[in-house]
Amino acid sequence: MEQISDQATIYIERVNPQLEESPLLSDGDRDFLATLTAPSRRAQWATARTMLRHALGAEAELRYASSGALILSKPIGKVRFVSISHTTEQVAVMLSRGRCGVDIEAVGRNFSKVASRYITPDEREQLAEQVGEHFEALVWSAKEALYKYGGQAGLDFLQDMIVTDIDTSSQTLTAELYGLPTPPVHYKFVSNHILCYVSSDN
Repeated sequence: MEQISDQATIYIERVNPQLEESPLLSDGDRDFLATLTAPSRRAQWATARTMLRHALGAEAELRYASSGALILSKPIGKVRFVSISHTTEQVAVMLSRGRCGVDIEAVGRNFSKVASRYITPDEREQLAEQVGEHFEALVWSAKEALYKYGGQAGLDFLQDMIVTDIDTSSQTLTAELYGLPTPPVHYKFVSNHILCYVSSDN
């Protein structure tokens, strides 16, 4: 668990298939889990949902927006917004009083074939040298976090989300969403993964 501000908390856990049998899962959770056929997807979903139930309690009402974002239907204490992300190995859950977005990616993933779909020439020219070999992973993860923060389906990764600066000493990115300044996107490296997160309260 990482407390990133008075309003936001991030939990990171390894994917655990045994959590498909977690007593924390509600009947509704189990019904949805039964619809998933891929073992890896089942393990990831069960891990994320168990983390949410542990943090928020069984009474938390969760649903998905048309954008695919997870919505907490009613506040639980100070928590009004949630965001989740997962790889085959790790799950990240963010709980916040304000709008938020989190993303986690394996740094060994090959982004080179799709990089032109989310990295503008200006971003690469101005910023790639500062980051080095993990530049493509960092920008992908940052824009995924921004996408969740934006909360709208169909955001264009080249036009609607622009990274304008990177500060490697503070591990933050300056970005614009819809051409407007946004809260800083923070990043850190965790167990061969990169974690990016943004919150209106951080």
